[in-house]
Amino acid sequence: MWGCAFILLGVAAALGGAIAHWTAHPLSVAPMIGASAAVSGMMAAAARFIFAAVPGRHRADYSHHGPRQSLLGLIGNRRAALFLGLWFATNLLFGVAATPLGIVDSSIAWEAHIGGFLVGLLLFPLLDPGRGPTA
Repeated sequence: MWGCAFILLGVAAALGGAIAHWTAHPLSVAPMIGASAAVSGMMAAAARFIFAAVPGRHRADYSHHGPRQSLLGLIGNRRAALFLGLWFATNLLFGVAATPLGIVDSSIAWEAHIGGFLVGLLLFPLLDPGRGPTA
């Protein structure tokens, strides 16, 4: 069950990333290559539970066993909000500035990263029905 959900999340995040990239560049003929949208979706899904605090448990012991956080809970959690803000800012910065600054030779599909991240953030609760969000 969990393996199928993991694969489904990865495929959905990859498709979400491809759709976001295509939406931003509908007439582009340049290929979009990589699995970064799927990885971004997995990072977003992990953010739903990795920052949740479970009373009475050591941080290293509880992250994947505790309840996932709601979207409002993520925003209200300072560590999670910092992660989300830095993740979006870093992707936007490298996506917009990397090529003009000569850091990379070709453009980075930052739109795909963001599309995959949003899909993972929103889709994860549907694939993890056993644990409800924290308060």
